[in-house]
Amino acid sequence: MGECPSMKSATLFLAAFFVVTVCGYSCFAADDQPLPPSGVEGFVFCPASANDQPVPLYVGYCKKRQIGTLNCGEKVEVLNRQDDMLRISLGEVGPRGQRRANLVPASAISRQPDKFVPFDNQSGVPERSPDCSQMLARENAPDGFVFCSHGQDSAPVYHSPCQSHATDSLACGENVRVLSRSGDMFQVTTPPSGLSRFVAASAVSQQTGKFVPFGDDSGVPDKGAPDCARAGATFGSGGGISPLPPERNVERNVTMPRAIFQPGPEYSEEARKKKIQGTVVLSLIVGVDGNTRDIKIIRGGLGYGLDEKAVQAVSRWKFKPALKDGEPIDKEIAVEVSFRLY
Repeated sequence: MGECPSMKSATLFLAAFFVVTVCGYSCFAADDQPLPPSGVEGFVFCPASANDQPVPLYVGYCKKRQIGTLNCGEKVEVLNRQDDMLRISLGEVGPRGQRRANLVPASAISRQPDKFVPFDNQSGVPERSPDCSQMLARENAPDGFVFCSHGQDSAPVYHSPCQSHATDSLACGENVRVLSRSGDMFQVTTPPSGLSRFVAASAVSQQTGKFVPFGDDSGVPDKGAPDCARAGATFGSGGGISPLPPERNVERNVTMPRAIFQPGPEYSEEARKKKIQGTVVLSLIVGVDGNTRDIKIIRGGLGYGLDEKAVQAVSRWKFKPALKDGEPIDKEIAVEVSFRLY
């Protein structure tokens, strides 16, 4: 496994431990997994044409890596079959008291020591083929780079797209792999740990020198807006997007606008010194050109210039416009802009 990065909270550490552990079980089929109480006895078989060459021993089902060899005639315990490989145990115990398991080509393990008898469907060995799709999706995900607005030195990250408080941050320019979009958030991983986290889509660029958003042709799968328990959950300094109350939002067959450039607000110097934090709720109209106009404060009162900073930030936001029956329309929405000190 890759080395885990330092965590800023116990919660994030536990999340990282869970993700890495799950990947170890489902993606890699590697060492120190919980194993069945007993397997089926087998023997390393070398055909005469092999001239007693040792048999390769692997870890990793989705991405095999050779770690050693087995000698002809060596006894092993066969645990399960994984396509053309057998998962075996040599009786070794890992650091947590669990037996180690490795992979060997099925053609090299016999049920009898003196002749080759394959482990087929009648051998009593269960079939198990881990799903490699998640691992392959991570490896093939496009690269992105953390993009910071003026005055920021990092971008906040979250455990989920609905979380309102950041649990960590990513440095400006840091390389990430973009797995998917959920509303206005990207699910990303940071090599080499592979830990999955969420960051505002407006904070991830296709290029390092300037902001280039990940559009529909970027290859990033769109999972749609997250089904959060409370509408308009804030996403750190980028804010959240929600429709206006139902009595002012009665149109049908309308797709809401989606932010594609969402720079966070700047702190006024006085508010930063006094450590003022809070949320400003704004109403605005997203035009058919994706630009914002008619920005009004619905709920503010933070003072120290933060209400004005929220309006300034939202005036720079860019959207994919709302659609009605497939055609762009002007749409009034409400947004939350959160001021947080990290």
